[in-house]
Amino acid sequence: MKKIIIKENDADQRADKFIQKAFPSLPKTLMYKAFRKKDIKVNGKWIKENVFLQEGDTLTIYLPDDCFSEKTFTPVNDNISVIYEDENIIIIDKEKGVPCQAGQDGKTPLCDMLKSYLYNKKEFIPQEEQSFSPALCNRIDTNTEGLVIGAKNAMALRDMNEAIRNRQIGKFYLCETEGIPPKKEDEVILYLTKDKSKNKMYVTKDGEKTVTAYRIIEKTSTGARVEIDLKTGKSHQIRAVMAHLNCPLKGDGKYGATTKGGQKLISYKLTFAITTPLLSYLNEKIFYSKHAL
Repeated sequence: MKKIIIKENDADQRADKFIQKAFPSLPKTLMYKAFRKKDIKVNGKWIKENVFLQEGDTLTIYLPDDCFSEKTFTPVNDNISVIYEDENIIIIDKEKGVPCQAGQDGKTPLCDMLKSYLYNKKEFIPQEEQSFSPALCNRIDTNTEGLVIGAKNAMALRDMNEAIRNRQIGKFYLCETEGIPPKKEDEVILYLTKDKSKNKMYVTKDGEKTVTAYRIIEKTSTGARVEIDLKTGKSHQIRAVMAHLNCPLKGDGKYGATTKGGQKLISYKLTFAITTPLLSYLNEKIFYSKHAL
C-alpha cells in the first residue's frame, strides 16, 4: 500500500496522470485495474481516474509494495547559457546541436541539462518531489539555436503553457534564406502534415493550420536575412514554409537548400504580454538571444 500527501506541485492534475508521474514503473493496466476495483482512494473515498487532486489530499493506493519502485535522478552536464532567471521561470540560450528532448542519437537533451542545473543549485530536490520535475515550456529544433523557456514549479509551468496557448508570448526568429521571399513582408497561412518516416513537414490541403509572418531585413548576394514572427508553433514550421516560398533556409538540405551544415535559424527574441496571475510581472518584458547569424 502507498499513502501520499498531495503537495503544491502535485495539485490540480488528474489522479491517473499524477500516479503515472509519481510511479513511472507501475504498469498502466495495473493502475487502471486498481481504479476499477476501487483500490485507489482520496481522503478515504473511492475515486475515478479523472478526479483532480488538490493540495493536502491524502491519496491511498491499495497495491503491494513491490508494485512501486523509487525514482532515481543522475545529474548530467549542466553547461547552459542563462538569459533570465527568477523563482518561477528560466530562459535558456540553447546551443545548436542540443536536442530539447531525449531520444536523438544519445545526445544529452536540454530538459535534462535544466534539471541538473537546478539540482546543482539545490532548487530541484528529486527526493522531495512526488510528480513534478522542471520542464521546458517550448521547444526548438536540435539544429536551431536560441531562446527556450523553462518552468521551475508546477504552477509556473501551467501558467506559461496557458500563456503560450493564448499567444501571449511572442516568438521571433532570424534566418538566412537561399533565394528571396516573394514579398517584403507577409503573413502566410499554410496547412502542414508530417511524414513521420522522413521526419519532414509537407504542405497539404488537410493538414494542421499554421500562421507565419515574415519581414525581409536585408537582401544578400545569395538570398536574404529574414525576421519571422511565429504565430503558431508546429514542428519544422519555419523550415517548411520558407521552402514552400522557394527560399529554403541556408544549410537546410532536408528542405531543399543547396548549402549544408544545418539550418541558419535562431530563436532570437521573446516578448511577453502575459496576464496569468503568477507570471503577470513578466508583462511587457523582452528577451534577446546572444547568438548571431
